[in-house]
Amino acid sequence: MKHKTLISQNISAPLTALLDLILPPVCLNCHTPLTKQHQLCAKCWQEIDFISAPFCEVTGHPLPIASPENTLSAQAITNPPLYDKARAVAHYQGTMRNLVHKLKYQDSHDLVPLFASWLHHHGKDLLHTTDPIIPIPLHTTRLWQRKFNQAALLAKRLAQITNKNAAFNLLLRPKKTCSQVGLSASERKSNLKGAFAINSEHPHLLRDQNILLIDDVLTTGATAGAATQILKQHQVKEVNLLCLAIVYD
Repeated sequence: MKHKTLISQNISAPLTALLDLILPPVCLNCHTPLTKQHQLCAKCWQEIDFISAPFCEVTGHPLPIASPENTLSAQAITNPPLYDKARAVAHYQGTMRNLVHKLKYQDSHDLVPLFASWLHHHGKDLLHTTDPIIPIPLHTTRLWQRKFNQAALLAKRLAQITNKNAAFNLLLRPKKTCSQVGLSASERKSNLKGAFAINSEHPHLLRDQNILLIDDVLTTGATAGAATQILKQHQVKEVNLLCLAIVYD
């Protein structure tokens, strides 16, 4: 499916139609036949818990009842994150979790166009004021093992949609850390200490900029927090975070 995606983006409509006959469009999650490429069937779409207002202005977490604009959650008040604002497309569960795993671990790059369109829709308030777009980087060892950085794929596509700049070499990850899966919030923070750095050749490009970080899943915020900390040491004005999914109770 990844190869079909790359091909179909660069050929004419008649050839696309022919390709659809050879490899008919199917749901990106359950493979139910569809009429268009890179889509979900109605059943899978309905199973995704998309995040919409009301949500916390800072953390992006859904709020239980209708609230005025700029309302903060208890978490944002008592334990504010290092980044300025976060937004996410959906709750990290069920179908959404399956889709993120398909991209991250099964090389399902045909999900990127749909995911980028969702990020565009759910991150409009952040995209309006931020530039450049920076993906959360992987350490070179992890990148070699996985062959790609899913956050970079999303950032590149989102930049194309929005005509924003995507910067892939400003934020670096020189320290090899263990997997964050299964770690507590404090363990995640300790694991990421010193994980990020700024490219010494281009620190001036960050000065007074509003940065938009892209990642796949927001759990405790430790990764984005560590990246934000190093960015704000280089006179960045604002750091926001846009993710595909967020973990919450």
